[in-house]
Amino acid sequence: NSYTITYGDALPTFEYTSSGADISGAPTITCTATATSPVGTYPITISKGSVTNYNDSYVNGTLTITKAPLTITAKSYTKKQGEENPTFEVEYSGFNNGETAIVLSTQPTVTCAATSASEPGTYEITVSGAEAGNYDISYVKGTLTVVAADALVVTANSYTITYGDALPTFEYT
Repeated sequence: NSYTITYGDALPTFEYTSSGADISGAPTITCTATATSPVGTYPITISKGSVTNYNDSYVNGTLTITKAPLTITAKSYTKKQGEENPTFEVEYSGFNNGETAIVLSTQPTVTCAATSASEPGTYEITVSGAEAGNYDISYVKGTLTVVAADALVVTANSYTITYGDALPTFEYT
């Protein structure tokens, strides 16, 4: 029989079907794929094994390993107006076989239109461009919330002088 599994799934129990005469004994079924084999197509080979029938023939099957889903999510942040953007980071969901982002052949790019001069509001943080041979990658946007800067209060310093004295240099805090 032929099978299709997702990268990282356990291999199925390879089975067979027969037609014609009743089978006596059991064929041998092998496949070179393992639980960590990359995406691709692998032959499932069936051979005589302990079958004692005469005039028998065998048709190989195929194991197809498809890409596993991987989601890359941009983290969300809040900053005050006038501050530099944070270093944007992402989170991953869906790695198999103990893998991490190191298996990505191209790391994701994280972008945001906001700058230190951006007005208060919400800005999308987008992720794109990652590549990996064994994963079908999807992306989830994050948000950068820019809040108003702290209020600035400028207070003129108070002075006392005697009549006739020169005026001081006026300063503020």
